[in-house]
Amino acid sequence: MTMQIFVGFDHSHNNKLTIENNAFTDFIQYFFDSGFKLGKIEAGLTYDKLEKYDLFIIGVPTLGPDLDGDEIKDLINFIKNGGSLLVINDGGGDYENKNNLSELTQNFGITFNSDRLFDNKFFLKENSHPIIKDFKSHFITRDISQIIHSNGCTLTIDKSIENSKIDVKSIAFSSESTSWHSYFNGDEWQDESEQHLPIIGATHYDLGKVVVIGNLSIFSSLSKSYGIRSAENFKLVTNIISWLLNKVSSEEEQSLKPVFATIAIDQDLFYWIKEILNKGKWKNLDEVINFALKVTKIRLKEVEKTDQDQ
Repeated sequence: MTMQIFVGFDHSHNNKLTIENNAFTDFIQYFFDSGFKLGKIEAGLTYDKLEKYDLFIIGVPTLGPDLDGDEIKDLINFIKNGGSLLVINDGGGDYENKNNLSELTQNFGITFNSDRLFDNKFFLKENSHPIIKDFKSHFITRDISQIIHSNGCTLTIDKSIENSKIDVKSIAFSSESTSWHSYFNGDEWQDESEQHLPIIGATHYDLGKVVVIGNLSIFSSLSKSYGIRSAENFKLVTNIISWLLNKVSSEEEQSLKPVFATIAIDQDLFYWIKEILNKGKWKNLDEVINFALKVTKIRLKEVEKTDQDQ
C-alpha cells in the first residue's frame, strides 16, 4: 500500500530556505524524487495549517516577523500529536540571523548558540568549514564518517526537560582537540577554545520528532566544498528526513506506514531504472523496490517450503 507523504515549508517568516530558492535545488529535488508532496505555509502558522503535513521544515527565518506565542504553541501541539519538525538556523544563531528560533526549540531541549564554529586542523579549504567526525550512534548518523559544517553555529542541549515522553540527544560534535568558536557575549564577538560542541540535536517529543541543526549550508547546492554534495552531507540530510518520517504509535500504523531508508544502489542499476521510470513503466523508485522485495519474499518462502519438504 502506497501512502502519500506531505512535507511543508515555512514561508511566513522571511525564510532563507524556501521551495523556490535555487540555492537548494538538490534538496528540493530529493523530495520530488521520493514522491513526496510539497507545500508551504504563508501568512502565519496555525495548527489547522500544520496538521496536513507529516513533516514541517523551518529554514532560517531572518529579518522578518518572529514566531509568536500562538505559533509556537501550535507547533508544539503539532509535534505532540505525531508531527515531525526540522528546524534549521545558521552561523551566529538567533542573534546574527535576527530570529527567535530558540524560543521554539527550547521546548524540545535544544537552543542555538550565538556563535560560529571553527577548527584549526580538521577542515575543508577554510577553518570555518570544520570536518565533523565525532558522532553518537543513532539512525541519523548511521554509515556516516564525516560531514562538513560550514559557517554554522553550535547547540546547547538541555536534558533536564526529559521525562517518559521526551528524550533529547546530541548526535554530532565538533572535534575534541582542535575546535573553537567565536561567540557573541552580549556586547562583542569573542574567540574561545571550546571542544566537543553539539551541532545536531534530535528529540522524541510525545508522538512526534524534532531535529535541530545550526547550519544552512549543509542543504545548499551552491558549492561541492561545503554543500549537500560535500563529504557525506547528502546522506546525513536523507537520514534526517527518513528518521523524522519513521514513526508509528500503534500496530495498525506499523502495518500501514512505510519505513523510509537511505540505501546505496549500484550506479549502473540506478541509471537503468531511471530510464525505465522516465518511460512511465513505474510510478517511482519506491514502487520498483517494494515490488522487488515482494518477489524476493515469495521466492524465499518457496525455497523454505521446499527445504522443509525434503
